[in-house]
This record gives sequence, C-alpha cells and structure tokens, in this order.
Amino acid sequence: MENLGKSESPLLKTAAQVDHLLSEVISLQRDHVAKVCSRCEEPCCNRVQHLFDEKDTIFAKVSRQEGVPRRRHQKSRGCPFLTPTGCLLTPKTRPFTCHRYLCSRLKEEMMKHDPGLVNMLTEQFRLLEDLRTRLWKEYLDVLAAPASSYCGVGGGPLRSRPVQEKHLGT
Repeated sequence: MENLGKSESPLLKTAAQVDHLLSEVISLQRDHVAKVCSRCEEPCCNRVQHLFDEKDTIFAKVSRQEGVPRRRHQKSRGCPFLTPTGCLLTPKTRPFTCHRYLCSRLKEEMMKHDPGLVNMLTEQFRLLEDLRTRLWKEYLDVLAAPASSYCGVGGGPLRSRPVQEKHLGT
C-alpha cells in the first residue's frame, strides 16, 4: 500500500496485509468473475442492498482507498453500484462480501479450470476475515488511545489534524 508510507503502526501493517491478500484474491477470481458474472441474467448483486460493513469502511479509511463511494440512495432492490455494464466500484473498493460470495455457477467455472481454487479461496477468505477483525480491533484501540500516544502517518491515519487538549485552569 504505497500510499500509506512506511509506518511501524500495527494498524497500518494490518491494513497492508489485508490489501496484499485482497489483491491475491482479486487476481485469482478476476478471469472467472469476468466470464460468469458478465453473462449472468440474474446477478447476485440484484438481490442485495447495502453490503458495506464497519470493517469495509475502516479498511477503506485506513488504506486511503481512492474512489470509495458514499452510500447511494435507492428505492429499488439490488446493489446501487450495479449498472448494465457491470460494477461501478473498483475491485478493492467493493465490500468484502462481494469477493467472498461464490455462487454455484462461479464455483463450477473455477473447479472446471482449477479444482483446488475454491478451497484455496475459502482459506484466503478465512485469513482475510481474521485480518479484517484484527484491523477493526486495532482501529478501536487507536480511537481509544490519547492523541499523543499514536504515531501514525501525519498525526495518525485516521485524524486529519492533531487533536488539541484543552486545559482547564484551577
């Protein structure tokens, strides 16, 4: 994650690990997803609403992902980022569930070309979920820590400016 700089922060290290493993998952899935999902007449995306969870939001914030959308208001069912030409989101800005969910057609396609791929991805999803949970916990630790005790990038990756303490006179 070149845009984070070289920090020793556990939070940033974990975000880099999530980023790296997510890149591997995306690479392993890319060709199969392009083949199956682009031809699907009833994509899974049409059956869901808002899929971003707290961990997705924290990862996007800590890793400073470009192009992470705000929730789009929508009255109809289905993902608001699905268009007739596909997903508006780049793979890394998609919710984790979009990577993790493998419909039966996608699994069949993967197993036809690489019988061990589904099992490999299942293990990588488990590792990713563990890392995402660690990232969430580390994020909460940063929020709970005094501003002076955290030395991240630019006063901390989560704070746009330093927090100033107010001293009350006695």
